[in-house]
Amino acid sequence: MRFTLHRGVSLAVLASARTEADHHEDLGCSIQGPTARPVRRAHLPLKRYIAMLGREGALREADALVRWLEETPRYAALCEDGRRRRGRRVLRRDVLFPDATRHRPRVLHLRQESLGLDVPVRASEWPRVADLFATLARGATRAELRALSVAPVVAGLLADLGQAGWLVRHEAPVEVPTPGALFVGHNTVLVSGREARVLVDPYFRPQGLVDSRGYAPMQPRDVGRVDAVVITHSHGDHFHLGSLLPLPRDTRIFVPAVERESLFSTDCALRLSQLGFTRVEPLRWGESRQVGDVTVRALPFHGEQPTDEAGPYPDLFNEGNAWLVRAPGFSSAFFADSGHDVRGDMGEVCRRVLREEGPVDVLFCGVRGFRLAPIFFGFSTLDAFLVNVPRGALTKPQQLMAGPEEALHYGELLGTRYVVPCADGGAPWYWREGMGPRYEGYPGQPVSGASQLDENPDADPYPERLAEVRRAVGHGPQALLLRPGEALAWKGRRKPEVVRYPGFTWPFRAVG
Repeated sequence: MRFTLHRGVSLAVLASARTEADHHEDLGCSIQGPTARPVRRAHLPLKRYIAMLGREGALREADALVRWLEETPRYAALCEDGRRRRGRRVLRRDVLFPDATRHRPRVLHLRQESLGLDVPVRASEWPRVADLFATLARGATRAELRALSVAPVVAGLLADLGQAGWLVRHEAPVEVPTPGALFVGHNTVLVSGREARVLVDPYFRPQGLVDSRGYAPMQPRDVGRVDAVVITHSHGDHFHLGSLLPLPRDTRIFVPAVERESLFSTDCALRLSQLGFTRVEPLRWGESRQVGDVTVRALPFHGEQPTDEAGPYPDLFNEGNAWLVRAPGFSSAFFADSGHDVRGDMGEVCRRVLREEGPVDVLFCGVRGFRLAPIFFGFSTLDAFLVNVPRGALTKPQQLMAGPEEALHYGELLGTRYVVPCADGGAPWYWREGMGPRYEGYPGQPVSGASQLDENPDADPYPERLAEVRRAVGHGPQALLLRPGEALAWKGRRKPEVVRYPGFTWPFRAVG
């Protein structure tokens, strides 16, 4: 018998677990992790006033509110004395670019519903912990678990897992079409060539007690072998250390190049090396690598920045890469949270790819749009973004990412045949965490502060809206809706086949 981790258990890597708030600060997440904590705390008074004033009142008083915020003791303590830039008080450089060594992985947090387990882990012990979860993901034998238990931290962890009932029988992974792509959900996609398999933005979520047994979230054990990983950017739903732990430590992992960890960008290579991963490589825009018969190329990432104009800090960006992944007979591009910003536009990136590489078969593109005025960033996961908004742009409506219209336009510029909407949840385990729209029959309740709307057209549209826009414009690539847990079998010039698997079959009524 082989053993694996219960699919209802989630993993998180923390810098601290002293308070309940600490448990929600995954180390890899730039904007909600421990690095951004001082800024998020300084913003709390502003959030309280906005909640009292309401939307119209906040828009009317935005300038006065931010000027007041910047004089509060907690915010002022983060600033340089008296200096202003683009109407904003200037934050100290050590706030914008904190010392990355101040926060390091110290705790492995495991959770199933209300049951949580904190395991202190020394720096030298992380490789052994990672080896345990990688072995469980592929199905661990009793002999393998005994061998791993030589390390005291693993022995204690296995005892806790057994006592909690979190070790269960391993089942074979699904068969991924070749060539093709398995859509795990959100922005997690496994691209399969005939020799190699590349995983994009692994973000595995646990199954909840309220979830249907016939529709479960896929876990690392379900996707099987992974030869390489590509990471788009360091927000927690794209760079999630707990989801990377179950991969072998010698897996090739390509991450955005970050010269210096900042309030907006985690040094992914540093954080992964702290867990014991041995083949992490930052790639700059335009660089390519070969993985078996699959080529990955880092493309410019434009879109999810505080505004589309220059901010007070010209060197502070949410650094990231879009990706082009080519296997023999099948090519795909990944534009999570992409759009335009002060550095460029994804439309021009598409034109360059088509000119230099030729057409792409399938574009996986976010469709959120995320239309809002920056004064309201505090009510989203982008709280820290407010620091780089010029005072004159506080109430200027922004669209930080592509909506359905832009996604189809990018697909047309790339010469794609199909556009798949992604990077906006799409299943109950995402919606309960505040990501994506809810369908009729979705179980559970979202986290506190998340949208209570079934659909928020300005931030969380139904993926079906992509097909509606395509019908309205009447030209360009086709919209192809994949549900989390479905795969795409590429058939060359013929229509691709959507593959469904027992246990991962979409049970909800579609919109439209």
